[in-house]
Amino acid sequence: MPSSSVARWTRSALTLVLATITSLVGTMTLAEDVEMVIASGFGPTSDVPDPRARQNGWLANRAGVSETLIGLGYDMSMQPRLAVAYENLSPTQWKVTLREGVLFHDGTPMTAQSVKASFEKFDVEGHPGHNPRLSKLLGLESIDVTSETTLVFTTTAPNSAFLWSLTEPAAAVMKDGTDAFPLIGTGPFVFEMAQTDKTYAARGFADYWGGTPKLDRLVFDTIPDASVAALALQAGDVDLVTHYPEPEFAKLQEAGESQLFAVPTTRLYFMQARVNGGPLAEPALRQAISLGLDRDTIVEAALAGVGGDAAQTVFPTNMESWVNADLTLPYDPTEAQAILDTAGIVDSDGNGIRELNGEDVILKIRSYEGRPALRPTLEISQAMLSQIGIGAEIAMGEWNANNDALQAGEIDIHLQAWGTAPQGDPDYFPSTLAATGGSYNVGGYQNAELDELLEKGRTLFDNAERKPIYAEVQAILNRDLPLIPLFHKTQVSVGNGKIEGFRIHPSETYLASPELTIAR
Repeated sequence: MPSSSVARWTRSALTLVLATITSLVGTMTLAEDVEMVIASGFGPTSDVPDPRARQNGWLANRAGVSETLIGLGYDMSMQPRLAVAYENLSPTQWKVTLREGVLFHDGTPMTAQSVKASFEKFDVEGHPGHNPRLSKLLGLESIDVTSETTLVFTTTAPNSAFLWSLTEPAAAVMKDGTDAFPLIGTGPFVFEMAQTDKTYAARGFADYWGGTPKLDRLVFDTIPDASVAALALQAGDVDLVTHYPEPEFAKLQEAGESQLFAVPTTRLYFMQARVNGGPLAEPALRQAISLGLDRDTIVEAALAGVGGDAAQTVFPTNMESWVNADLTLPYDPTEAQAILDTAGIVDSDGNGIRELNGEDVILKIRSYEGRPALRPTLEISQAMLSQIGIGAEIAMGEWNANNDALQAGEIDIHLQAWGTAPQGDPDYFPSTLAATGGSYNVGGYQNAELDELLEKGRTLFDNAERKPIYAEVQAILNRDLPLIPLFHKTQVSVGNGKIEGFRIHPSETYLASPELTIAR
């Protein structure tokens, strides 16, 4: 072969090889996993956190691993999810029709029998899905499978909140796990792994009934300190921070920088008081505390004016169907001091702190990390209470430990943040935190009138008839103040500029969807 032909052949071969390599590299690039890393204030409670237990469902629901029979729309209305129809047959019976073609993550079909088996685990002590709190809310007497796609739920008593309770993330439809699939749900993402208090990872489920997810992998990194999470976003270690520091968010908003998201939620920041003992068993002291807290200033200082609105009752204004708009929680330190004087809670030794039963009123108040507004709210509240002669010893702890300490009488107030309507219904929050024997009524509040109203509210099925019931419930809570509302939260989130398909849900219990992705 002539040398020129050899050269041409060599160049042609080299060109072909380079083209092949380029093609392969391009194919490999296209085949790379599309992964999103989200900074979250709270992490999994175990390495295999069953969504049905404790508060695990919130994370699994947000991660798209677990699903409920019924969902909540962005307008907080009830929406079909794993169930396509639901009907009230009688005051204690509910017929639910399931969506067809739904697969669990192990490839097996979801049936009425599998839904029944999942719900029965709520009452099995020792099972990973044991959840006595949710079981109490549902109040189930029996579950009857009437066909492959229909069930009839029978409650022990009329419960108008039953369908709404089915939207709670803990009411997830799950199969018992295996070595290959430790958690088996039905959502757009398959549980991959978790590390207690650190990481939760899931991968896309190609056979999801709602369409193949655009993301291949989704990771939640636990970063309790929002300022650290913001630095992680700046460094490119995470793609999205769901709870960004409000002061920094305000600066970005003013500068017109970054990918910003902000939506009012149903989350309430409030003080839960120990009322069955200690200084806050005195109603006058609780009234004075509420009057001595300038909620507008707290919102401006702790939230930079972008993260919330002063509370007038436990429900926010975006719960238009249920909020009692006639109620107010005014700031009046002069009236606060007059109430304390009348109650004999005075500063007799001139040290600046009032006394009750001969002892200085120095309240032990605790809060916890994970929500950036809690610490500054705690510090600002301490300063405001000192202005009316009430001392406060403040500290940050752990949420469960704080609840235990409040119940044991070791502290006086737990400053915390709850979604007041994660199910869209007004019964959940007061029944859980203020009803006698409520799951998280750790302050020991008891009021027979409130209990009767809540019981009556659950027996009524017309919202027009229920509204005055819950309006009165709010009035009683504003009067007795076992829970002292401070402000309703706006969630502020920041992305890396490439986030697509992300929306903040008012209940904060939804995040991952098939549409969620990162732009190339």
